[in-house]
Amino acid sequence: MQVWMVLVGVGLVGLSVYDAVSTTMAVSSAAGPITSRVGGSIWRVARRLAASPRSSVLTAAGPVILMATIVVWVLLLWVGWWLVFAAEPGAVVSTSGSVPASGWERVYFTAYTLFTLGNGDFKPVGAGWQVATGAAAANGLVLVTMAITYVIPVVTAVTERRQQAATISGIGLTAQDLLVNSWDGSTLRFLDQPLMRFAEDINRTAQRHLTYPCLHFFHSAERSDEFAVSVAALDEALTIITLTVDEHARPHRAAVGAARAAIARLLAIIEAGFHDGADRSPPPPDLTPLREAGIPIVDEGFHDRLADLDGRRRVLYGFTTGSTWAWEEAVETISR
Repeated sequence: MQVWMVLVGVGLVGLSVYDAVSTTMAVSSAAGPITSRVGGSIWRVARRLAASPRSSVLTAAGPVILMATIVVWVLLLWVGWWLVFAAEPGAVVSTSGSVPASGWERVYFTAYTLFTLGNGDFKPVGAGWQVATGAAAANGLVLVTMAITYVIPVVTAVTERRQQAATISGIGLTAQDLLVNSWDGSTLRFLDQPLMRFAEDINRTAQRHLTYPCLHFFHSAERSDEFAVSVAALDEALTIITLTVDEHARPHRAAVGAARAAIARLLAIIEAGFHDGADRSPPPPDLTPLREAGIPIVDEGFHDRLADLDGRRRVLYGFTTGSTWAWEEAVETISR
């Protein structure tokens, strides 16, 4: 018996199982080690190939990463168990003449064992190899079932995330639009109920980024459906409210606080698992559209107070530009 083949094979099987469990069941800010590298590599290639944020290459990247993740798990499992069964010349023989299976025949034997396709033209010899065959069948059944059941909630989460982005964008695409469109002539209290709903939605999506790390790589070709950009516009609108809008004209502080806290939790997850803060802050927002709409602005010391949020805005900037949308194009009107 080739012991090294058994050890390498068991290692590959263990890596496949660990990566699958880490990605699908562990509530953490990143996927398993293999999935993280595969997803990150495909996304970087897609970004280089994309001519614009509306490129079909980017919209295809998320599904490709999801499918590539499952393929990697299956291949690691397949190669690992093949090495185990190939370690002993007499471990697998033909059912007709008891002739030892060749290398390629063991690839076939491993496949129909893992995918529980029933008895084939080959069989294991001896109690130890029979137990190994049973373990491989159970291993394949569990991992393939895990992979299939992982896809459905990911697709659901992607759909709901786009819906959340569209709901925010429905009020306004940019931070300034969100405020101007919510202004009723005297206050911004129109935002009270939407902000509470946004807080609930963003909290749910933040938890899904933990449960389904590949969710981060799903991209929308439409600005109004892109979650990262819509959240950035919303948070910048909240920044303008808390730093410059007259206190009597603001939405209820509980609504603002709930939405602000939900976005902070999302950004913490994004920073831990996907993006460090950008190397610079986004430019300060232009308050002119708000003044023109009649919203009472108290901007004395605005830039100093904005500097206190530098860390938060850097992560927000990285989250937005990481989705390939330019901040100046998609999030807000920038003062010049």
